[in-house]
Amino acid sequence: MASEQSKRKSQTEGFVDLAKVPLEEPEGGVFEAYSNVVNMNWTPYDVRMRFAELLQVPDDDRPTWENQHGIVLERVAVTIPWHQARLLRDMLDGLIKNYEQLNGELKPLKLPARPGT
Repeated sequence: MASEQSKRKSQTEGFVDLAKVPLEEPEGGVFEAYSNVVNMNWTPYDVRMRFAELLQVPDDDRPTWENQHGIVLERVAVTIPWHQARLLRDMLDGLIKNYEQLNGELKPLKLPARPGT
């Protein structure tokens, strides 16, 4: 009996219950960024997620509304260890399943042509 208790204790010894750890916000607030493009790089130790935004910007030589081109502007990169990447995958999977149950299956978006073309 004593060996079972010590076995259970050793299995949970390094465990931190994040639900009970106080959450603090930095003095200047939390950095926020918008992204509609995601790319990834990885190493044997971690995963780097690069978040960017697909934008239309005016041409340098003729900066008008009609003379624009698309760019991908990198906004932020976040690097996490593989274990956290797996937890993120599981959280996103559950969230997307719940969203689709309420709103229907997410389908690829289609961009309409410019009016008048």
